[in-house]
Amino acid sequence: MADEKKEELQKQLEDITARIAEARRELKALRRHPAEGSRGAGRGVFLSGRERMAEAEEAARQLRILEQQEEEVRAGLESEEG
Repeated sequence: MADEKKEELQKQLEDITARIAEARRELKALRRHPAEGSRGAGRGVFLSGRERMAEAEEAARQLRILEQQEEEVRAGLESEEG
């Protein structure tokens, strides 16, 4: 029973870690100036400065939530081990 819970927490941790990495990339892309895009005219070119700022704020908020979830899962794993 404890092993199943530990495996589930490990899977959750892997999933959250992947989502954090993705959120960080998205946030970095939103903070980059549109002209710095590596693939030509991307969606960033069509967003105004305010829209980019709003999307960056939302991405940062989502990143904080994911990081908090990561801490909670890690704490759960530590309690399972200890």
